[in-house]
Amino acid sequence: MTMNKKAEMGVGTLIVFIAMLLVAAVAAGVLIQTAGSLQEKSLSTGQQARAQISTNARVIEVSGTDGRNGNLTDFQEIMKLSPGSDPIKIEQIIFTFNTKDKTSTLKYKGTNGICEKNNVNGYNTWNEEKIEQDVDTTANSYTLAEDLDDDAKDDYMFVQNGLLVFNLSDQGLINVNLGTNLSFPGGTNNVSVNANNLVLSNGTDTFAYVTVSGTTFTNNTLQGNMSFTVTPYRLGEGYFSVVYEQKGTNWVNGNLQRGDIIRLCYESPGEITEDEQVRLNFIPKIGTPTLTQFVTPDVISTERVYLYP
Repeated sequence: MTMNKKAEMGVGTLIVFIAMLLVAAVAAGVLIQTAGSLQEKSLSTGQQARAQISTNARVIEVSGTDGRNGNLTDFQEIMKLSPGSDPIKIEQIIFTFNTKDKTSTLKYKGTNGICEKNNVNGYNTWNEEKIEQDVDTTANSYTLAEDLDDDAKDDYMFVQNGLLVFNLSDQGLINVNLGTNLSFPGGTNNVSVNANNLVLSNGTDTFAYVTVSGTTFTNNTLQGNMSFTVTPYRLGEGYFSVVYEQKGTNWVNGNLQRGDIIRLCYESPGEITEDEQVRLNFIPKIGTPTLTQFVTPDVISTERVYLYP
């Protein structure tokens, strides 16, 4: 039996064949590109996940000073990278200090910071300040412990023409009217003051709240036995500073890297007393937080008190 088979031939068939090849090539290119993109994304996601999980720091020791009065306000924390951790940029760290009724959130002071409490290059936390000495007409009569306008310069206050005056360095002089004229003839009459949460502001920015109550017996003077507090607007915020106790072979200022041992220095949000629970949290932008918890001793009496481990 004879079968006659004829193949397709002609230009039309050739065009269809070429078109099929082109479609197949394009499809293959799309598949390869998609596979490459997915592989790249999976690698990137894997690296990010690994960094997020493995990047953290380890606390070696926490201590506080000065405990001779039965409380602590200044703390130091020695840290290093955990094994397998990626380097940590300290400027991307948020540090929190928490107790039952106190809290603060601190940021990095910078690469030139020192382990000393001051408003220029050291550490500080904006806390309520109780004024327990006379404030009179002397220029810069009282130096505030808190840098209210956060310009790394000391702030002062004094009394002038019956008003309480704040000298906030670059902000200049700001008057606070206590509702009572402190400038009375001869200083022979007593003056009662009862001012609660008066706003210290330059009109656009608020810096603090002022509360004064009690009686003054001296002309243009707020006496140290009065109830006098200055509460910063940024209460609970502040800065921690870092010094390097040991530098690794790949040391970079402002980073925590393999081989580095750093000392964090910071101020607590108020006085920390005996038998008080404290939670410290070192939170990197990328990585897992390092939480440290302890309870202060039943008796605090020495200058330096070791708290953890």
